[in-house]
Amino acid sequence: ENTVIRGLAAAAALALMGAGLSPVSFAERASVEPYSIEPAMRAPLLSPDGSKMAYRLAQTKKGDYILEIRDVNDLGKKPVRIGSSEMLLRSFRWLESDHLLIDFEMQVRDQVKGQEQSAFQSRRAIARADGKGQLIPVYDDLNIVSTVPERKNEVLVQTNKFRWEQLGGSNRTDAFDALGSTPDFYWMNVKTGAVRLEFKGSGRFGGYGFDSKGNAQTAAEFDPATKEQVFYYRRTNDDDWREIYRVNVNQYEHRANVLGLDPEIPNGGFVATTRAPDGTFTNFQAVYEIDLMTGKLGEKVFELPNQDVFQTLGSPNPDVVNTVAGFRYYDENGDWQQVYLDQDLQQLQATLDATFPNKRVGILSQSRDEKRMTISVRDYFGPATYYLLTEDGLQMIGESNPAISEDKVHPVEYIEYQARDGRTIPAYVTVPDGEGPHPLIVMPHGGPWVPYRVNGYDEWSQMFADHGYMVIDPLFRGTTGLGTDHWLSSFGEWGKTMSNDMDDGALHLVKEGRVDPDRIAMFGWSFGGYSAFAAAVRSPQIYQCTIPGAGVNDPEVFRAAFSRARSPAQRAQRAQLDVGYAGLSAVDSASEASVPMLVIHGKLDRRVRVFHSRNFVSKLKRNKKPHTYLELETADHFSNYLTYDHKMEMYSAMMDFLENDCGPGGL
Repeated sequence: ENTVIRGLAAAAALALMGAGLSPVSFAERASVEPYSIEPAMRAPLLSPDGSKMAYRLAQTKKGDYILEIRDVNDLGKKPVRIGSSEMLLRSFRWLESDHLLIDFEMQVRDQVKGQEQSAFQSRRAIARADGKGQLIPVYDDLNIVSTVPERKNEVLVQTNKFRWEQLGGSNRTDAFDALGSTPDFYWMNVKTGAVRLEFKGSGRFGGYGFDSKGNAQTAAEFDPATKEQVFYYRRTNDDDWREIYRVNVNQYEHRANVLGLDPEIPNGGFVATTRAPDGTFTNFQAVYEIDLMTGKLGEKVFELPNQDVFQTLGSPNPDVVNTVAGFRYYDENGDWQQVYLDQDLQQLQATLDATFPNKRVGILSQSRDEKRMTISVRDYFGPATYYLLTEDGLQMIGESNPAISEDKVHPVEYIEYQARDGRTIPAYVTVPDGEGPHPLIVMPHGGPWVPYRVNGYDEWSQMFADHGYMVIDPLFRGTTGLGTDHWLSSFGEWGKTMSNDMDDGALHLVKEGRVDPDRIAMFGWSFGGYSAFAAAVRSPQIYQCTIPGAGVNDPEVFRAAFSRARSPAQRAQRAQLDVGYAGLSAVDSASEASVPMLVIHGKLDRRVRVFHSRNFVSKLKRNKKPHTYLELETADHFSNYLTYDHKMEMYSAMMDFLENDCGPGGL
């Protein structure tokens, strides 16, 4: 019997031991502050031997993260703490049980020079787990590709041997132009950072997958002549790459990806594909076995009637790499579920679920002997609580968001409704306290071609609900993971049927009597921001106001920026983007805006550059349309760049706008 399962059984009998480590706590001083505070703790991870545990710990409500490392055998012992007074500590990973790789970041310029050219730069360094000695800088573009237990003090890395100072502070895109975009593979000494070449990278191949000994076993290339993504495999100690699968990127009904190796079958793997072995196509991706020596598809392993199967689960054991241990999917209630192919892991997950009934439990890390692990436990849509599980039982380590009390977590419902053309649209609805009909925030996701789901704690929807607003997150057409047809039906429909899907979700809730038809607004970020721009100029108008955040103002302008991509595979997507990223130019219709708008954008946005909002606001001013513009200093596009100060400013402005300036009398 698995030692961890025995430990869980003991924990269930004895209950949790002790009160756990004291989490960071912050006093609530403003209604939006609990949603602005940075997480107090971020996912604790065990060292491979299970003797140590590391996590990022906030020193203040603004984050100011340090890395804290604890002795698992003596949690009361004073922890090792590592940080920087000049740079932000962004992430870390264990190299082996005595050394870690830490990512730091700092702002180096006050403007974005071009598309995807960040104003921030990263630094990577090796740290000793005991905190002794100096941090050892490594190449700034270095990535860990495999930790190999048989190689003491060495890990396999991929790098172009790039350091920012080589180019006088230029950005990563400039570095690729100067140094080449094909990195090589090296063995790196985890104590010194010294590297020695293992093999040269190939301009032909990318997406390498490695076995537990550091051998490259899977790879992919893009064939520009045929516009096909081609997947390859080679056996250990074999120099010959065998083609196993290919898919034409412009044959849209054929969606496929090689997922990884089958740990139970030599030279066996898994493919998620819409093409059955007989050559026919299905709407949803299913998972098939594949013989990696011949490329022949075998038995169907897993499929679902109403969604793609593409989210794989790896083994939590750090020594098991490039293999598929199971799959994640969504049940009829919209909640994610996990199924493991390995029966021991399936039993382990079942035991964890039974230990925490009506909770969502995930394994964060595991020791290589599988006797210890860290886990995340949450209410279905609440913040996480972290636990350490050892041979002695369970210990609470801390909470991710202690400022969010359990009574502040509002229920989230999964619904389906019919769009006006008959298409079924799934959605998540966050429900505020009290009786309806409620005011409503329609909150379309970004992307738009992403497999969006409300998986756990969602800061924005919970904040709106805490202020009395119902929130609907529609999985409008274009949302991936819901079949080929749902994706393709979005092509060329920006601001058209995609926006209809959003409006129809609001009208569905009105019809059910849950929402006041005169109290509807839209807020979105990125593509959601585009949708909020579009909502303000569309007719008939159902919104009292909109809040576009980091929004695209014109799909054609945005598409052109991505069409300048350098890699062959990215260039091959131009045809797909030309057809798909098209529709209403919101900025060209800005003079038709018929509701008040609060436009928000980060000054340092690298993905949707700030001119998108500035140009729209300029037209609103010219046409004397009611609006407010908030530009967030030092904010990039992505959520991890929205600081406590950004969020306090942004959330306060949003709540004030909704209450006072959203339509007649506010929302």
